[in-house]
Amino acid sequence: MAVALLAAGCAQQPPRTIVKEVRVEVPVQVPVVAPTDNAARIVLNANDRLRQLSPLELGQEVAPRDDATLPPGNAVQLALALMFSHNNGETFRAQTLLDQVLRDARPEANEWRPIAQFLADRVAEQRRMEGELEKTKQVRDDLQRRLDEANRKLEALKAIERSLGGPRSALDKP
Repeated sequence: MAVALLAAGCAQQPPRTIVKEVRVEVPVQVPVVAPTDNAARIVLNANDRLRQLSPLELGQEVAPRDDATLPPGNAVQLALALMFSHNNGETFRAQTLLDQVLRDARPEANEWRPIAQFLADRVAEQRRMEGELEKTKQVRDDLQRRLDEANRKLEALKAIERSLGGPRSALDKP
């Protein structure tokens, strides 16, 4: 056994692995928040808040004020509130506010323009649909009026028929 241990000591040992520390730079991209991203976040938060308001609270949000002096961000948020309101003239007021932001030449309006354009398109569609609804209501009212008139004439004819006497039976005819 001693010989085996001596022989093992003379055998070649496996080569040693040398580990060296190597520095490698890994680029990490930090997301940059664009101003329009911030504007979108603000509008989405405002949307969530507005959905939870009661009609009374929403009415207070859209109370008349001097809309022409509002900063672009406030104008967009007010337009969004007006879109929730559904009162007469509110969609027109919202469209006016959004057009004001789209025409605003101040640098702070730049971040609000894409959102204002999106909402302006939605308001235009909403106004178009309200117009179609109004036309449909007018057609319905006209048809109802004509139906009522036809029913009155039918009742008048029935009354005339009753006043002339009942219908003759086949036995009464000469």
